[in-house]
Amino acid sequence: MAPSRIPAAALLVAAVALMATACGSDTSGSAAANDREAVRAITTAESTAGGRAFQLETDDGAWEVHVASGDREVEVRVSADGGSVRSSSDSGALDAEDRAALDAASTTLADAVRIAAAQGTGGAVEDAELERDDTTARWSVDLAGGVTVRVSAADGSVG
Repeated sequence: MAPSRIPAAALLVAAVALMATACGSDTSGSAAANDREAVRAITTAESTAGGRAFQLETDDGAWEVHVASGDREVEVRVSADGGSVRSSSDSGALDAEDRAALDAASTTLADAVRIAAAQGTGGAVEDAELERDDTTARWSVDLAGGVTVRVSAADGSVG
């Protein structure tokens, strides 16, 4: 039986497809690592400040997490890997409406980040915050690539 010959064009297409798959995996892997680091930064900040996080930002290679601790807002800077606190400062009184929205939220900021990351956009977390209007509160999670995922603070639904 004669060996089959595969046209060069078919080999080229297969090679390009494999490279695209490999590149896609690397991107989602780094985004997944970023998501884990964001969640870790939130839990590290909450533990340090003794409260509940309501805002997350990236800033100069670190995470900046705002935590409601009693009637105060504490800003905690956490390392890029989310594991260690760089600094912590009292940012003043927490707005009463923000406190009420946070108290009413069943979904935490860490959960909202996990939910947003699971949407499959592949974008790394850039920032997240609790938003409210007259009747509802939701987490707004901004991902790389200009994607914003809104997560209900009441039930964790996306919409």
